[in-house]
Amino acid sequence: MELEWEQGRQSSRTAAALAGAFLGGALGADCFLAAAHLAGGIPASLCGTAIAFWAVRGRDLFAGRVSRRGTVLALLPVILWGGLANHLSFALAAVPSDPAGVWNALLSMEMVGNRYWLRLIGVLGTAFCTWGLLYIQPTRGWELEKRAGGPCRNPPQPPPIGMEVFLPSQAWIRPWLLQRRITQGLWLATLFLCAWIPALLGHDRAWDFALMGVWFSLLAILSLPGPSGRILSARNVVYVRREGQLWWMPTNRVQYADLWVPLSRLLPMWDRLPGERKKSVLSTLAALISNGDSAIVAVKNPKLERQTPWEWVISNQAGVHNVIPKVYPNFSPVPGDTQALKEPVPVRWLNPVVTLLITALCLSAGFGLGLREEHRAALLPPEPPPVESVVPDPKDSTPVTKAIAPEVIGDYYLNGLILRTDDAFQASTTQLEDQENGLTYQISLQYGVGEEAAQISLGRTQGENVRCLRPDSEEFLWGMGDNGVTYRYNLRTVRLPHEQTAHTGVALSERGTLIIIECVHDDDTDEELARGTLLYMLENLQFTGPAITEENYQEQLRPAINMGFNYCGQAFFKAPEGMFEYDVFLDTFMPCGGKMNYYDDGISMMTKAHGLRVSAAIVPSEGTAMDVVEQVYQDLKAAGRQYDEQTLFQDAYNAEGNNACRLTVYYDGGRTRVTVLVAIEEREGCYLFKEMTCLPEEVDSEYQAVFKEMETTCGIEVSVMEDLGRHSQ
Repeated sequence: MELEWEQGRQSSRTAAALAGAFLGGALGADCFLAAAHLAGGIPASLCGTAIAFWAVRGRDLFAGRVSRRGTVLALLPVILWGGLANHLSFALAAVPSDPAGVWNALLSMEMVGNRYWLRLIGVLGTAFCTWGLLYIQPTRGWELEKRAGGPCRNPPQPPPIGMEVFLPSQAWIRPWLLQRRITQGLWLATLFLCAWIPALLGHDRAWDFALMGVWFSLLAILSLPGPSGRILSARNVVYVRREGQLWWMPTNRVQYADLWVPLSRLLPMWDRLPGERKKSVLSTLAALISNGDSAIVAVKNPKLERQTPWEWVISNQAGVHNVIPKVYPNFSPVPGDTQALKEPVPVRWLNPVVTLLITALCLSAGFGLGLREEHRAALLPPEPPPVESVVPDPKDSTPVTKAIAPEVIGDYYLNGLILRTDDAFQASTTQLEDQENGLTYQISLQYGVGEEAAQISLGRTQGENVRCLRPDSEEFLWGMGDNGVTYRYNLRTVRLPHEQTAHTGVALSERGTLIIIECVHDDDTDEELARGTLLYMLENLQFTGPAITEENYQEQLRPAINMGFNYCGQAFFKAPEGMFEYDVFLDTFMPCGGKMNYYDDGISMMTKAHGLRVSAAIVPSEGTAMDVVEQVYQDLKAAGRQYDEQTLFQDAYNAEGNNACRLTVYYDGGRTRVTVLVAIEEREGCYLFKEMTCLPEEVDSEYQAVFKEMETTCGIEVSVMEDLGRHSQ
């Protein structure tokens, strides 16, 4: 009888595995057809990979375990769905926008040719490769189970008497996982289907609205309450009761040192582990509790607040609520108030049913709206034929926009460039501010670049209603400075969302210096005023600096006297790979008077003069400037720098300009160093980082002047470091 029962169980598991493989392969084919219809020429490798991956994963989900034998079962659905998806994709491409023609092509073999067979070989070949990789994947789990079944490296200590460990039952959780994945699969299948089914059934407009309806349903689905998410997350949570104290333990954050794997990897095979290994794991948990590991949380004085058929809600002595899913056999979080579990709780089917109903409702509503739009469009009269323009083409390159000259002209000196504009503008090293009209012009300079860089910089801001200087093209105009140096320039205006307009002006000199001037304003600002002011700047540039090359960029540092600095100048360094789409030199202010040392092939540099040591580099980061300062601070700390945070530790952050600094103290070979870390946003995702450190043993009478100029260039004020120069003299 036992043998017959085991055979019946095996046959039902095989049937479930085949069903899962077919459904998974169907989802992969659906995904392939949607991508091919929306994006066009999708590589065959991606198609085969999607089908094989979903087929094998569907088989694993329905079978409840990963095995090579099960992966072999998924091979048939992979072949069938790969061939069918390839055939259907060719039919859809053969006669686009003709549903009847698609059906005829699907049922005929007229489209079969060399390209058809090559595509089929590509799809199935990649599917076989992906299937092969997934076939050998179970060996990883087997190897771990084999290691776990062997003797322990260190003899385990017996766990404390009376310590109880409550593990989540994977068998109790599996129905919830199956329910969640099937629901997600049906939603994805519906989404993909709405993307390509118009080519087969027609009504493109209606199906577009239906696709938007399916996306909209996701918002309602995500807001549904229910226990399934918390139950699935319980797979990696263990509860321990020791000496009457309850402990919450996330096993994916706890490392089992004997095998050097997270404890969560051992939970699925717990029933198959030998007694010695179980004893070792339990002693590890006891040691973590005794050592007060930060990953483990004590639930002190638990009190039952409420319970549902699927979970308990308890609170600790601090009043913090904790939700415990009922997937722990023989576990009672509050003895006396809760009953220990002896059997799995029933699966809650309300959420999956509501999810499918919401999806169907939103799809139907979208499809209905789309049909109404199609009907309304059919009733509109046809558009008149286009009339050929009688406006003659422009005969020269005179810009449509008129440059606006200021009443009082002022010259603004930049590194290798003189910019001429309104003398009343408030200027800094990176921007000009027109306070009267509420306009700000952001300025950035690049060196050693070509026309490609100018084109990319001009078109970086995307928007609508694009306007350039030439009415018929985006070609650059020519200009010449008073010193005879020629350059090419252009101005581009685009409409942004939220009722804003962006202007980008670029000018590239014959020596490879590129200036980029950007201005963004709201619609209540005069667009032609901003555009005309910016055009005047572009028409009256004078490039004065030399061509910056690989051979000379390290030799250009000298005081920027024409910019009002006597001790600091602009040093050049290379932009790190990936910051721009092209190679470029950047500049930043550094103190003069000492030797400039370059590192990492020129992307970082350091110098010291008059008792001030300054280093600079570009740091990539998706966070804020304060995040960059903290990241570098922790990196230096991990590298061995010993900070004295008790003596001096001050942070400052300017959210509007996205720059930050941190003032602190560290020890360097027995000497105390006061240092300030500064991060300034150069462009999105890239920050200019500087560290300025006072060296008291080298401070001279010029230290304060040097540091004040560096403060000005960084936009910070650190009186503590200014005073160091006064006290050291």
